[in-house]
Amino acid sequence: MKSMYMLTTSQQKILKTVHLISVSLWLSNVITLLFLPIISRNIASGDELYMYNVIYHFIDMFLLTPAAILTLITGLIYSIFTKWGFFKQGWLIYKWVVTLIIIITGTFYLGPMVTKLLEIADAKRIMALQDQYYLQGETIGIYAAIINAFLLITAIAFSAYKPWKNINK
Repeated sequence: MKSMYMLTTSQQKILKTVHLISVSLWLSNVITLLFLPIISRNIASGDELYMYNVIYHFIDMFLLTPAAILTLITGLIYSIFTKWGFFKQGWLIYKWVVTLIIIITGTFYLGPMVTKLLEIADAKRIMALQDQYYLQGETIGIYAAIINAFLLITAIAFSAYKPWKNINK
C-alpha cells in the first residue's frame, strides 16, 4: 500500500521516537507483569492479595495496553506513510504478526482473564488462592509474560538487524 503522502525526514524521526518509547513501555510492563507474581509470593492476607490484583490489573489495562496500542498505531503510520510498507521486508512481517497476535490475545483472552482474577480476589480475598480458575489464571499470566517478552525482544532485535530484507526481490 503506497500513500500519496510520505512523511518528511523530520516527521519520521518524531514518529520513530514515539514508536521506540511506546515499545519500550510495552516491553517494560510485560516484564513487570512477569516479575510481579514472583515478588508477591509471600502475600498473607486477603487485602494484600486483592491489592496485588488491583496493581496487576492497573499495569495491564492502563500502562501496558495503551503502550501496545500506541506501538500498533505508530507502526501503522510507518507502514502507510514511509517507504517501509507492510510486506516488503520479512522482518516487518514478523513484527506485524507478533504485534497483532499479542494484542488480539491480550484483548480477547488475557485482559478479560486479568479482570476476572481481580473480581475473584475481591470476592474471595485470601480464599482466591484455593480457586482453581484463579490459580490457573496466575500460571497462564506468567507464561504469557514470558512468551510476550521473548516475542517483543525478538521483534526489537529484528528491527536492529533487519533479517530477511527485500523478500519481494
